[in-house]
Amino acid sequence: MTPGFPRRVAVLGSTGSIGEKALAVVAQYPDRFHVKSLAAGHPSARLAQQASQFEVTRLAVAEERGASRAAFPSGVPLSVGPEHVADLASDPDVDLVVNGIVGRAGLEASVAALRAGKLLALANKESLVLAGELIMRTARAHGGRVIPVDSEHSGLFQCLADRSLDEVHRLVITASGGPFRTRPLSDLKHVTPAEALRHPIWPMGPRISVDSATLLNKGLEIIETHWLFELPQEAIEVWIHPQSVVHALVEWRDGSMIAQLAAPDMVVPVQFAMTFPERWPTPVRPCWLPDWKTLEFEDPDPVRFPSVALARRALERGGTSGAVLNAADEVAVEAFLSGAIGFLDIIPLVEDVLLRMTPEPVESIASVIEADARAREVTRSLIHR
Repeated sequence: MTPGFPRRVAVLGSTGSIGEKALAVVAQYPDRFHVKSLAAGHPSARLAQQASQFEVTRLAVAEERGASRAAFPSGVPLSVGPEHVADLASDPDVDLVVNGIVGRAGLEASVAALRAGKLLALANKESLVLAGELIMRTARAHGGRVIPVDSEHSGLFQCLADRSLDEVHRLVITASGGPFRTRPLSDLKHVTPAEALRHPIWPMGPRISVDSATLLNKGLEIIETHWLFELPQEAIEVWIHPQSVVHALVEWRDGSMIAQLAAPDMVVPVQFAMTFPERWPTPVRPCWLPDWKTLEFEDPDPVRFPSVALARRALERGGTSGAVLNAADEVAVEAFLSGAIGFLDIIPLVEDVLLRMTPEPVESIASVIEADARAREVTRSLIHR
């Protein structure tokens, strides 16, 4: 059952981009939300400010480093450790969990929230890439519900509107094409980290910016889409759309299509997930199409962007392959940003790791963590060679 309002909220990853936007929604509608708890990677002055502003009763951080505990409101316990972050997600006093944690660290919290039957506004894409089958199985078994926050998956969710998937021919997610969409292929071997981090549309963190440049972020989103909507990957497409106005499209069996359009601002999908099934005003400027004049669409060039086919291969291999793909990419991106490998080395390195490792069934979080750790080890060893 979808909780009513006011909703009691836990915001995980509260000092990150998604967490800040979620708290901005709360600040805009203070009579409809009550923030019960916040979690972040480590103590910080910003987390202390948020705790005071929203008068939270519980705080958790993954590790103890950064700001002194003296900066935090007195009487509010600050728990340290990943298990305490996940514990906030299953709090009986919480209705809605916003999971904006970056990376594998968000998986435990997603499972905990769904096991407790929560409404989960999920921005942690790794939860579905690493353990999509486990996530959705847990939601079904315990009455939890996942509302995606990624703009593309939010768009698909809104287009589908709980219609029968039997009526769907295919789902389409869009990609801006990143900073190198039109750059000559011969120049890509000279790409610098600074250039890869310069995304033309979305302000994002280092890893996701590089993933957008290689387009592996869309490969990961194909895996997410498969698990969220339970459709075969053959029914999931990626289109390059440089304007980033159309976020997703659904093609129905009768040949018609429905698209979700919005200005490229993450406030829209964050607020939609938090207010579902209702829609409330946002401060975002409406998507007025005459201002855009032209909207372009094209298929991804498989030579320029081999990462999409690689992600599909991981999905075909099944089991822990998603965890391996994600972990290898994370290490490879770090190596590129540090200058240890070149831009064109990223995807071949990830593919090498994926093919070296035998997929195992995703039976528990532990099996995912083990595959993740092993993939990181293999990737680092190949880089050192």
